[in-house]
Amino acid sequence: MDFRPSRIAVIAKHVETFIREFFYQNPLSQVGIVTIKDGVAHCLTDIGGSPESHINALMKKLECSGDSSLQNALDLVDGYLNQIPSYGHREVLILYSALSTCDPGDIMDTIQKCRKSKIRCSVIGLAAEMFICKHLCQETGGTYSVALDESHFKELILEHAPPPPAIAEFAVANLIKMGFPQRAAEGSISICSCHKEAKVGAGYTCPRCKARACELPTECCVCGLTLVSSPHLARSYHHLFPIAPFDEVTSSHLNNPNCKLQRNCFGCQQSLLDPGNKPGPAVVCPKCKRMRPADMHQLLLVTTLL
Repeated sequence: MDFRPSRIAVIAKHVETFIREFFYQNPLSQVGIVTIKDGVAHCLTDIGGSPESHINALMKKLECSGDSSLQNALDLVDGYLNQIPSYGHREVLILYSALSTCDPGDIMDTIQKCRKSKIRCSVIGLAAEMFICKHLCQETGGTYSVALDESHFKELILEHAPPPPAIAEFAVANLIKMGFPQRAAEGSISICSCHKEAKVGAGYTCPRCKARACELPTECCVCGLTLVSSPHLARSYHHLFPIAPFDEVTSSHLNNPNCKLQRNCFGCQQSLLDPGNKPGPAVVCPKCKRMRPADMHQLLLVTTLL
């Protein structure tokens, strides 16, 4: 089954959704877009943290022609991602519609170069399965899927919005300078450093150089300080270091008269007993061994995302 009205239209539609969802779940991350056309890889947008700039650039360049060169695309991406600091994730998501790749050299060497650079490559195919795409994903630790229809394609691409958990081997302990700007007063007039024009209304003031920024997160155009808010940090930390799943407390353990049970949740002090003064469904943290109501784990996940 092919995609209607065209593959490029379907890809553009769901890439826009993906970009917005990605930045919602990863507010401190950055994205760049590379297109493959006529055997050449083109950098459509530089790596940045503004979803609108990526979407606008993509919608203006909905063109496709000629052969596809996976090797050229990987070489270009490798050059860009090598500039990423060691504490950052280097990940590539390839949306591949061709049935072949016309490369100028040995693509196997390029795949090994990506592997040494610790670039995780994943591919979503819109045609038949290709060995080289599957091999690329296996070598770099990514995932390979082939979309069956438009709804399946949307499901596959949105699975890549949450980042993978941090790997201890790559999680280098580095301190990163960040600023937490104050929101400017409504009705104030100031020069926006990102748009280079006077604007009226609320913005954000860099705590280091006092320049104005329109939105967060961003990098101050004057002093280069990363400007964020505390919810952005919490949302990113939640994905990189997810909460461990709680263990279910068995009914035999709850009903054991010789076992001393908690009467209240360790976190919120909610009673763990039913109206009949009997123990209700509960879970226990694998680290601290404290008991909580069975729905507490899901509540913790949702609260961390807010």
